[in-house]
Amino acid sequence: MKKNILKFLSVLFCVAFFLTGCATVSDVYNKDGSSIYYDDVKYFQGQVVQVGDYIYYGNGYTDASGEDFDYNTAANTGYLSRLNVSNSFTYDDETEEDAKINTSPIGIEKVNDKLIGYQNQEMFALGNYIYFTSANTHKTSNLENDYTQVSLFRIKFNGDGFQEFGTFRNDEKSIRTVQKGSDNNYYYIIYAPSGDEEKYNLYSIKIGDSIGDTVTLAEDVKSVAICDETSTQKNIIYSVTSENTEIATDAVKSVDFATGEVTNLDPGVASSTISFVGRVGDIVFYSYTLSGITEVYYKDIVNSDKYFNPTRENKFYNATSISNIQAAGKGYVFISTTSSSVMYKTLDNSFDPIALLTSEDYSDLLFIDGDYVYFSNDTTIGRINIINKINDENAQVETLVTMTSIISGQCGYTGDYIYFYAQIENTESGDSSSEESEADANYYMYRTDKQGNYQLVGQTNK
Repeated sequence: MKKNILKFLSVLFCVAFFLTGCATVSDVYNKDGSSIYYDDVKYFQGQVVQVGDYIYYGNGYTDASGEDFDYNTAANTGYLSRLNVSNSFTYDDETEEDAKINTSPIGIEKVNDKLIGYQNQEMFALGNYIYFTSANTHKTSNLENDYTQVSLFRIKFNGDGFQEFGTFRNDEKSIRTVQKGSDNNYYYIIYAPSGDEEKYNLYSIKIGDSIGDTVTLAEDVKSVAICDETSTQKNIIYSVTSENTEIATDAVKSVDFATGEVTNLDPGVASSTISFVGRVGDIVFYSYTLSGITEVYYKDIVNSDKYFNPTRENKFYNATSISNIQAAGKGYVFISTTSSSVMYKTLDNSFDPIALLTSEDYSDLLFIDGDYVYFSNDTTIGRINIINKINDENAQVETLVTMTSIISGQCGYTGDYIYFYAQIENTESGDSSSEESEADANYYMYRTDKQGNYQLVGQTNK
């Protein structure tokens, strides 16, 4: 009888753990022994999160857009992992000459078995939670999988408190970002397809110690310029088709995502269109078409009127559109969509726009740190010094890492290390088609310092 009671209590205990979420790893503490809690978002470019001495990351990577994609198979390598990076890594075989680039370090821990390593990942830390995205696993009404949708999750640093709090449609124009609102709380902002062709909706979810409801901020949106951490105006500028049926144009509005208050800014000009292409602080960039001519302009939304009329004074770039606009020094780095070149330009036109990279140099911009623009392609990670390029048009790019195959554009950055996905290097032949390489053709997480010293941090199948 006593044995049966113990068995019953054991089952009850396990059920309680399942419902509340059992800790899979130890807690994380500050140096003084206090629990780590972040009042502000900690973001590291999306594919990793650093919490104390630990790096959290998707162990492996799988492209979720392929026809042969299988969620469970992908999750077998792409689960949420963590590794203590406060000391040098140790390996099972310390005598192996190239252990760091093809052998997993000892001490990798699984935190959660959801798929983390894939192309729509956005990870960050807030409070004592890691927030992350994963491919949607909810079946459609026809009992089919729709992995194009993205689900939002969070989990505590020790693996407790696992929670899903939203699923949204996704395409190449979708945006998911977290920003502090006018009420000093953080909001997950989602710009997602509405289901109708070329139409998008704006949503917000208040996050923190608890998760709020999903709020629809605007519908049938055509383009957006969302505030960032440097913006004083904590709002979203967006364009919609004018409600005035007598003229064909785009109107501009703004919404305070904390309160939901909408402000009409610009009713538009007949036969004109406006498309927002970026925002840095309170400077909004937009592509404007009038009388068949399209060029890119900018507007300081704090120190000017509310209208988005194009003028010679606020013209930014002679192109139909630009993308990936980021502040750098006294100017801005961006991609010209007409040439795919990475450009640098100031607002005061103190010098002509400078081409930093051509389409042959890079596939994806990663981030900007100081005077350097970091980029990647299918085999390399590199950087270019903006100042050097301004002073010398022949200044060359610096290659940090060259590998057989890299997942371009998917990275994390902690200030000391760049984290990226790549296939295991065969150190004997350097040929990924060898029998040894074919035995494990998956992509795993690596990291490199700024001198190009790279090492494997993912747990391989071997």
